[in-house]
Amino acid sequence: KEKTFFMGHAKRMGLAFDICRACDKLTEEEVAKAWFYKAVRSIVYKQTNVGVPDAEVMNRHVEKMVQEALSCSGVEDIMQTHEEVDLYSESFKDKLESIDMPNTKFNVLLKLLKQAIKDYGKVNKVKAQEFSEKLAKVVEKYNTRENVGDKIKFVDMLSNDLTDIAAELHKDKKSFENLGITYEEKAFYDILVKVRDEHGFPYEEEKCKELAKQIAVLVEDTTKYNDWDNRENIKATLQRDLVLVLYENDYPPDWNEDVFQKVLAQAENMKKNLE
Repeated sequence: KEKTFFMGHAKRMGLAFDICRACDKLTEEEVAKAWFYKAVRSIVYKQTNVGVPDAEVMNRHVEKMVQEALSCSGVEDIMQTHEEVDLYSESFKDKLESIDMPNTKFNVLLKLLKQAIKDYGKVNKVKAQEFSEKLAKVVEKYNTRENVGDKIKFVDMLSNDLTDIAAELHKDKKSFENLGITYEEKAFYDILVKVRDEHGFPYEEEKCKELAKQIAVLVEDTTKYNDWDNRENIKATLQRDLVLVLYENDYPPDWNEDVFQKVLAQAENMKKNLE
């Protein structure tokens, strides 16, 4: 009697779950419970209707069903990887397509994109901050989605926004090749361009690239000393040499402390993450 009661309710729950799983009303806990009860019902059915399997077969079956319940349609495989995920590979696209819950897909993309931006920030602090700000705007829209009509369509749209940011990030990371500078030099190039644009003074792109190369050499020569970032005399020397390099290259028209602070922050960031 208890078995019949459980099997009937679990079956109805499973049918209802299959209908509702694509909406954004179910919490992660409710989804996990649904997969769990579906797994238990499947085990009970196989055990009582197909013949009792031996312990080894049963253990393998239980392990498989629990894994399915935990993975929630392929999410675990993506979320728990310890390797860098290629957001544009066919294998990743296939895994992403297997996730049929809009909110889960959004959060998978969000986590991977956050990690990608964090990794980029190890080399390029300025650009990583810009991408973090773009990401924050999408997250803000997601957190206030209660005010929209079709929530499923809206979350799918936000997932597309995340994909667009990932594409832009990928393009930016590769842009140093077309600029004719190194990956590390581009970090200083981006600082020069950002300060130039924020303060509105003219300075040609080619000059920015050449100046970035000189700053990169200067920073490399400075950061070779142990504990350099805690020694004020070395920092003072760096600032003096940086002022001279900028002055010799007519950048900027008037000295701006913002340039030095950004270069110093980038130097400290690069030294910390690339050692």
